[in-house]
Amino acid sequence: MACRLSEGSCICPYYLPGSRTWPEEGQLRRSDGRGKTVRLRTFSVGGMTDVAEIKGHRRTYVGAMPGKVIQCLKKTKTENPLVLIDEVDKIGKGYQGDPSSALLEMLDPEQNSNFLDHYLDVAVDLSKVLFICTANIIDTIPEPLRDRMEMIDMSGYVAEEKLAIARQYLVPQAMKDSGLKSDHVEIHDEALNTLIKSYCRESGVRNLQKHIEKVVRKVAYKVVKQEATKVDVMPTNLQDFVGKPVFTHDRMYDRTPAGVVMGLAWTAMGGSTLFIETTTRRPLEENSEGSLEITGHLGDVMKESAKIALTVARNFMTQTDPKNTFLNNSHLHLHVPEVMINVADIWCGDPYQLD
Repeated sequence: MACRLSEGSCICPYYLPGSRTWPEEGQLRRSDGRGKTVRLRTFSVGGMTDVAEIKGHRRTYVGAMPGKVIQCLKKTKTENPLVLIDEVDKIGKGYQGDPSSALLEMLDPEQNSNFLDHYLDVAVDLSKVLFICTANIIDTIPEPLRDRMEMIDMSGYVAEEKLAIARQYLVPQAMKDSGLKSDHVEIHDEALNTLIKSYCRESGVRNLQKHIEKVVRKVAYKVVKQEATKVDVMPTNLQDFVGKPVFTHDRMYDRTPAGVVMGLAWTAMGGSTLFIETTTRRPLEENSEGSLEITGHLGDVMKESAKIALTVARNFMTQTDPKNTFLNNSHLHLHVPEVMINVADIWCGDPYQLD
């Protein structure tokens, strides 16, 4: 991630789990052509419930220590390091204070020039420190803390990027960990594409790495048992290593009949299409009050949308054909057969189609 920021700034890239990796602690070379290096230190605030972890302990306590940021300055031995604060969205809150409130003083460029650590008991200038916070979701970050940071939405990997990462890094690393060489196993690109599309649709590559390691371990077992000298992993034999596909592309209807409409659902895997089906529960009865039964893995928003759609359809039919009382008297049943998705966001189409 290339960026140009002033000293004392704070950025917060947020992304889905497994979709980004950060360099290890040490020195990073600047990309501005000046050839200088920036010292990097990392600490995590996930689950932190004690303000003293940020502000430091008072020296009257046994085992007192300075805060995390002062420890970073001590280890880097410079006044302008790059400090990476990980898991800022998972910071805790306990009886010992709210660490997220203590971060306000440390990250605010207007205040951190006189940051007071309880252990040192002297003001420390943090205005030259570049802070980078990381998060997976921003809903749990307090609004005042979010206001101190520049939020950057980092999208996940597409299928082509996953394939390149798997081919150039994940597969060689898994083979090295299992003690295999290229003359023992070969995972074809078609097999990797099948893994990505049918097993690992999430935006990150962590689950893809687990599946590749599973494949390589089973190949290593075959080699050790002398069941095979070389194994070619292809889409035809991929199920022997990782089991049946998690995601399928089966089409339920070649042509959707009346009462069935295709909808869209937003998921963490990127989204999916699904069929919404409606039919009558029992024969039509004259002068009876109609009803609606909803089944499937639907959220509260979608249940309300189904009731609204029925009301709109009834009003439309009353205006266009007052003698047609089918929707008013029928006992309708709406079902979403897709059980892999918690449908609560997007719905396209009206399932109440009439011939």
